[in-house]
Amino acid sequence: MRSEKGRPESFTRAARKAQIVGCAIEVIAEVGFAQASIRKIADRVGIAMSAVLYHFGSKDNLVDAIVEHMYRTMLARVVPALDAAPTSAEKLDVYIRCCIEYFGTHRVALQALASLGTGYRPSDGRRFEELGLRPDIAAQLASLDPAIILRAGQNDGEFGDFPVESTATALRGAVNGVVEKILREPDYDAKGYGEDLVEMFGRIVRGARCASPRSGGGDVVPHIPS
Repeated sequence: MRSEKGRPESFTRAARKAQIVGCAIEVIAEVGFAQASIRKIADRVGIAMSAVLYHFGSKDNLVDAIVEHMYRTMLARVVPALDAAPTSAEKLDVYIRCCIEYFGTHRVALQALASLGTGYRPSDGRRFEELGLRPDIAAQLASLDPAIILRAGQNDGEFGDFPVESTATALRGAVNGVVEKILREPDYDAKGYGEDLVEMFGRIVRGARCASPRSGGGDVVPHIPS
């Protein structure tokens, strides 16, 4: 982790910032962003308010760090698993299972993110979805686009003919749609839902059908994120 000036942070400072971020997520999840004051977060950590501000400067910077932390924890789980999968079919299964698994095991973080999404507006004019997007994070997120997996599978002859963009949109929606269920139903079987998606989308991509202008047949060129 680096400071805002680009210098590597000390282990002690990085650990303290991570502790503050973790406690902030807990507080926001419990009481909502509007009620999650710097004082409440500092009390949860067991430090003074001034110490929180020393490390982050403002509540805006703290929120940015929270979102960045959520991205990094998710990417740390999904990206290595995707890289280790040798075929497009296995990558597709890994994408579904890992994303659903992450959502299912990070309910507190999802609750905090939901509260931030509805109750927080960045003071610097950025959109909420722009928060936490360091260049390396943005590049890794782009690599998780399921359309890349689907196109590669078609080009390799591993998958049948289907409309890539529409299928990718449906898959993203199906994966992200589980978040609301997890938040509303603490005992929801997210893992079982993930296995259902693996089976359903496996049938879609392995099936064959007549080429259409929307699918582009077998001449689909992989999209390389810029």
